[in-house]
Amino acid sequence: MDELVTHHDLSLDAARRLIGLVVGPARAEGVALTVAVVDSTGTLVAFERMDGAPRFSAHIAVAKARTAATFGNATSQLESSFRDRAVFANSFASQGDWYFGRGGFPVTVAGEVVGGIGVSGETADREEDLARRAAGSVEGPA
Repeated sequence: MDELVTHHDLSLDAARRLIGLVVGPARAEGVALTVAVVDSTGTLVAFERMDGAPRFSAHIAVAKARTAATFGNATSQLESSFRDRAVFANSFASQGDWYFGRGGFPVTVAGEVVGGIGVSGETADREEDLARRAAGSVEGPA
């Protein structure tokens, strides 16, 4: 039917697995952070704020995941894309719950965005690394 568009989303089990891929290393390193996983529409699927994670990180992790899924790009790419477009970035950011910095990655399967993951509460470089590794672990047919 030409009137319908089919899309795919991460399952709850996949979202929980992604969270485990971030929380496991963080726990081993003695770091407390927050991880959020959203579906392809940016709707929250799974969330974990480790004991001791900064409270502000809860909101930021969700915003990172939503931004990555919506734009289909790592939030770090958006950070560099908008660096020279401050007026646009500030205006756009005020229209929704977006985050243009490191720590959010889209989750893709066969080139299709099926969700996003956001990590907050650590250094920007470590958030970026953990989110990238987790997002890259998803495989399978779309």
